[in-house]
Formats: sequence, C-alpha cells, structure tokens
Amino acid sequence: PIQMTPFVDLYGGFDAESWERDIFGHATILDGEQKGRVVVGSDSAKIDGFIITGGLMQGHGAGIYCYQTSPVITNNVIRENQTLAPEDYSHDPNRRRQRSHDGGGIGLVNYANPIVQHNLFIGNQTEVGNGAGLSAKDDCIPQIGYNIFYGNRTGGGDKNTTRSSNGGAISLANSSRAGVFHNLFIANKALGGSDAGAIYCEYFSWPTVRWNVFLNNYADDDGGALDSQKFSHPKIKYNLFFGNSTEGSGGALHQDDSLMHLENNIMAYNSSDSKSGAFGGTHGWLYAVNNTVVFNKARKTAGAVAHYNFKNPYLQPLVMRNNIFYGNEPDQIRLEPWVDLSYNLVEGGFGNSYTAYNIEPGFLDDGLTLETGKSRFLENRFQTVVSVTGNLEPGSLRDRVMRMGEEWSLVVDNDANRITVWGNFPLEENTAVEIIPTFHLAPDSKCINRGLYADFASDDIDGQPRYSPNIDLGADEYVPVKVKGQ
Repeated sequence: PIQMTPFVDLYGGFDAESWERDIFGHATILDGEQKGRVVVGSDSAKIDGFIITGGLMQGHGAGIYCYQTSPVITNNVIRENQTLAPEDYSHDPNRRRQRSHDGGGIGLVNYANPIVQHNLFIGNQTEVGNGAGLSAKDDCIPQIGYNIFYGNRTGGGDKNTTRSSNGGAISLANSSRAGVFHNLFIANKALGGSDAGAIYCEYFSWPTVRWNVFLNNYADDDGGALDSQKFSHPKIKYNLFFGNSTEGSGGALHQDDSLMHLENNIMAYNSSDSKSGAFGGTHGWLYAVNNTVVFNKARKTAGAVAHYNFKNPYLQPLVMRNNIFYGNEPDQIRLEPWVDLSYNLVEGGFGNSYTAYNIEPGFLDDGLTLETGKSRFLENRFQTVVSVTGNLEPGSLRDRVMRMGEEWSLVVDNDANRITVWGNFPLEENTAVEIIPTFHLAPDSKCINRGLYADFASDDIDGQPRYSPNIDLGADEYVPVKVKGQ
C-alpha cells in the first residue's frame, strides 16, 4: 500500500504536461489490483483528488486504513474496494454476531479522527463486516461531511445471515462519536440478516447526524436507513428519509436498547415488511419533536411508528411532541401507554391522548411529473444529465428528491430543459419521472400555530426560526412570503 507520511500532502488530478489540475478530467488512479490495501493513513497529512480502487483485504480498511492516525481525506473517488471475511468465520447459521472485517472503503480503528469530506464512496463492499463505505471503532471521532455514499453493500459473503455486517454505508462502534453532516446516502444495503442500510451505531456511539438525505437504502433486518443499538445515542436532525426499506422493523430508523433524538426530520415513502414503516424500536428512549412522518407503509402494524419498552423502565417515558403523522398505512402509531404524546397531528386520533389533532396537514402542492428525453451518464462525476419537457426555471429543482419507479436520486441542478441528478440513473426517452413534494406547509394549513411552545425545536428544517408561543407542527415552520410594498 501507499504509506502516507506526516507533513506530506498528496494531490492527484494534474495534467502530465501542463500541470493543470482537474481531478475529473485528469484522473489519478491508485489501484490495489485486488492484492491488498491501497492507502495507509498518517497524522498531519492530506490525500486529495485520487480514485482509490481495487483494494482487497482480509482485515479492516481495504481502500484506506487509519490506525491511531487522523489524515485529511478530501475530493477522492473511493470505489469498489472490499474486505474479506475473517479466516475463522463460521458458516453455522446459529452462530450470530461474529467477528468481522470492517470498512471496505475506509477503516478507522482506535481513536482515528480524520476529516472525511467531499468524497464519492461507490460500490464498496464487505464479505462479512460492518461499514462498507466507512467504519469507525474504538473511540474514533471523524468528521464525515459533504460525501456521496452510493451503492455500498455489507454482508455480500454472509450466506447464513449471521447478522455480522451492519451499516451499508457507515458503521460506528465502541464510543465512536462522528459528526455526519450534509451527506447523500443512496441505494446502500446491509445484507446477511444485518441492520442499517446506511448508518449503524452500537456500544455507546453518539453520532450527530444533521442535514443528510437518505434515499432507497435497505436492510435485511432492522433500520432501512439507520439503526442504533447497545446504548448509543444518535442525535438526528434536519434530515430527509425517503424510500428506504427493511425486512424487519423501522423502514427509515430503528433503535434497540439505546436512546434516539429526532428533530425536524421528514420521513416519507419508507416501508417495513414487519412493523413501523418510518421509525420505531424496543427497550430504549425516544425523543421526537417537530418531525413530518407521512405516507410510510408497514406490512403488519404501524405505518408511522411502533415502539415498545418493557425491559428498560429507567428509559421512560418516551417524548413525542409537535409531530405530523398522516397517510401512513395500515395505521399510524402503536406505543406503550406511558408515552408523553401531546400536540401531535395523528390521522384518526390516538385514543385518549391529550391533544391528538385529527386534521389534514395541508401541504404545498409542489410535486411535479416530468417527461424525459435523452439522458447521458457522466461517469467521472457520477452524475446523469437528463433532458425533460417543459420550461423550468433554472435552479428551481436543485436538491429536490426525484423518483422513477423503484429508483431514487437527488437533483444536483437544472436549467430550462435539463436536470442533472446523482448516480447512474438509467432513463429511456418518454419516461415519466416524479419530483417528490417538499411536504412544507401551505398558507392555509391547519398545522400552523398548533404546536406546544413549552418544548420545541428552535428552528425548522430550513433553518427558519420558530417563534413561541404559537409554533407549527411538523418539520416546517410556515413563513409568509413578503410582497414588495406591503
């Protein structure tokens, strides 16, 4: 592998003759050729502007490995690296939670605290291991921001579902406290009977998860996008969770024996083949304030949320205030009786709960259906440019969620008749694509000024301040548009 050196920064992406730098136009490829790790990190050093690929390792960190080191890792494409199962891996289907080799793309171990920003993590894998994109274990505090995690997969070699390959994109274990902000997670998977299609945390890991978008992630067991276990405490704020799914509980989010803080999130079109189409869990504590939870589905019960805690009574009561639960199937919520459930919109009501509004939320009608023309995949940027009918306002669809059948993506930008989206988004001409509504409140929404002012988020998902005593329900605080001269 390439061993980084303290106080030496590595930069790729230069033209060999002119030294002009364009990391996409003049790709510098570090290829492990399936023979081992590609890069080993160092303190006080940066690696910037490379394609890091072909790592294959029977150990942690096939692409980049950081043991007690904290480099700066920026502007790289980290793709198709893989960790192999340990030699002592048992194929006995009754042996669960085995030792694993983690971090197909990046493996962090033992207080490694790197800055990981502006990278593309594409198609990294583990045979039996956690965190196909990035894993961190044993007191790591990485900063993980402005990255794309697309199509990473754990547990590809775990044929006996030993549940040892959690976190399709990221795993955090043993008091690892990451900052996870402004990332995009699309189509990551946790296989082998494992949890958390995108982010997994266990054993006292306390990540802050803010301003991220989770689309179409999948878990074989619980937590289609995120799962928290073993007294971890993720603080999950200002995120979008759309189209995630699981065979177990919690189409978007799940927790077990842990604590979870949810604030100003929008969860829509997530699904569970069991219960809690959006979020839920067992034997933990949940604090959920000002979330919008709509149009999620569960095959059994609770299209929005199901939560039960009979094992850890010292983690009671759950707190759920100022949320919107609407349009979820087959029903809205299933909760133990001691939940502090007040000032929520619950379609159909909720027993004798204090102030469970049974009203329609009144969202903006800002969804769109567009008919496509020709499309072109920009492989070096991992984006697809699609021509569309109509005359769009340039930039009007930036950062909007898009769906075509089972495929999801996020709009990078648009001009009058073209949109650019993340990923290889295969589109035929004359195909209808859907721009998903924002689920922001309309001017006549009955959710305006219905919230509980004693306990609320200080701002909304857009950063707009909330003003007591009359705040709005859900993730969006309605702000009237000021007309010039009025």
